Amino acid sequence: MKRLAIFITAISLLFSTCTTASYADASGSAVPVPKKIMFYLKPDITVEMDGVRQIFKDANGHIVYPVIYNGSAYLPVRAVSALMNKPVEWSNHSKTIYIGKTLSYPYKNTAPIPTDAAISAADGTYSSWSVESELVIGYSKPDILIMYDYLIITCKDENGGTIYPINYNDSIYLPINTLSNLIREPIVWDGETKKISIGDSEEDSPEEEPTEEEPVIEFDATAVMFKELYEKEEALYYEATAKITHIKDSTAEERQVIATSASENYLKAQQMTMEAKSINQSPFTEEEKAVCEKLSSFAESNEYYILILENIAHLAADGSDYSMLADTFLYFAMDAQTKMAAAREALPPTER
Repeated sequence: MKRLAIFITAISLLFSTCTTASYADASGSAVPVPKKIMFYLKPDITVEMDGVRQIFKDANGHIVYPVIYNGSAYLPVRAVSALMNKPVEWSNHSKTIYIGKTLSYPYKNTAPIPTDAAISAADGTYSSWSVESELVIGYSKPDILIMYDYLIITCKDENGGTIYPINYNDSIYLPINTLSNLIREPIVWDGETKKISIGDSEEDSPEEEPTEEEPVIEFDATAVMFKELYEKEEALYYEATAKITHIKDSTAEERQVIATSASENYLKAQQMTMEAKSINQSPFTEEEKAVCEKLSSFAESNEYYILILENIAHLAADGSDYSMLADTFLYFAMDAQTKMAAAREALPPTER
């Protein structure tokens, strides 16, 4: 269902005829729009990960602090990714934050991680802050999409209500409840001590017992090849979709860039379809042949889908009406989603 949400968003943004700042969803209710808000910048809040204090920095190396808005604590997204030990990437065209699998690095193991965004500090370090708590102005950003491994993440407060990322001084902040769900670690906010504790405290952590040497794991080369092909197709699918999701709000110059990029995506999709169909299946088992067929089917459907996106992008760049492609877009989007799911479920384990 989370994956399907990207199409509801894309269709609303691509093909709605509404020209005002807000639009209606399928239920008829107004979709929230970015707005200016006031919240508290809190340098006096201590953040600990497994009992170790953390200091956060932005991309320019400046120290950044937690914020409090409507009773919820927020942390900078770069800090969130660093605490998760995951890569993070911002797509300006689609207003999307990718954590884990990103557009530039669909394979997380090869991606750089912003380790300087969250730095462990000895107790007492940075005990005297140069900035006092203050009321500041920023923006609530419901138009920003958060994706973790290409899954859409919805931010919730403690009561289960939807809340949105915050933009302050060009840094995007996520609520700590979202961080808790992503890293699957408990997070406790203590208002009296002004401390956010993530995971187990140092004193509560059990001592590690010596373990036996782990056995060497062998990998099935064919299964690894299937997995790599699938992940490349999946990454291309979400990359192409994300680029045009907000095309209605783009400038004329940005639309030209998106159109050029969409053409590059289509050429890549063609090459990947050829790659999938050219696999020598003669040494495969029947099960492996079935997996290969599902991957080829996904690649072919993905190619058709990205061709539609390319046409939409070029029509938009020329200032032409592309609403006639709405039904075609929806058909191929859903077809590619269905075949993606079938290919994903058919993938064999890579270890043996």
